[in-house]
Amino acid sequence: MSEATILVGDESAELISLAFIAWAVSKSATSSSFDPTPFIRDAFYASGEAQIEEIGALVEIKTSFNIRSPQADAWIKKYAAKHIKYVDATKKQTIRQIVLRGFREGLTSQEQSKLIKEHIGLLPAHSNAVDNYRKNLLSSGMDTSSADTLTEKYRKKLLKYRADTIGLTEGHTAANEGYRFANREAVKRGILNPDKYEQYWIVTRDKRLCPICANLSNTRADLPNGQFPSPGGHGPPIHPRDRCTTGIRRK
Repeated sequence: MSEATILVGDESAELISLAFIAWAVSKSATSSSFDPTPFIRDAFYASGEAQIEEIGALVEIKTSFNIRSPQADAWIKKYAAKHIKYVDATKKQTIRQIVLRGFREGLTSQEQSKLIKEHIGLLPAHSNAVDNYRKNLLSSGMDTSSADTLTEKYRKKLLKYRADTIGLTEGHTAANEGYRFANREAVKRGILNPDKYEQYWIVTRDKRLCPICANLSNTRADLPNGQFPSPGGHGPPIHPRDRCTTGIRRK
């Protein structure tokens, strides 16, 4: 099951990342919010439905139930709405900083609009980093054309990092929540016996594995709502870009 959950999370992450970049560079980015809801919904249900099949194989019975319920929809709506507000707040903060800079430096409205379009989608700190990067290039004697080319390359790099962070975090959160929801439903229906089965933490062993997650590897928690050792809580993800998941095994 771990492979299925990670696969769903990774596929969703890539779609979210690409969609965020497309939104960030679109003409409507300054007047709309990025909405990841469709991707969150798909990841949640895809992971949950894959887990239903895994549970059936694990307990050696044919089982089928529909995880599409009001409770599942409520989580998706609540989580997606929270995320949309976060992106919108970031966008507004970036615009405020650009307007403030325009006031201080005497930028025209056209110049401010250009900056807003260029920086929308970036974190405010990244937006400032891009501006400072260009200023440093110009102060070093570089011509404007070359400085603009390098600055745009740097901006795209930061935008890609931002998009990947959103994609990995949201994609894997939704996939893990769908997985947990399926487990809770299986326990509730008497399919998974919490006296016989438990959850265990599975890490993604690649160069991005952090020491915190590495220490949680193979730790256990009771079904359906047990807590992993701190800081694991109810399960991954526990930090941005976390690709961990959990599995079910016999005690």
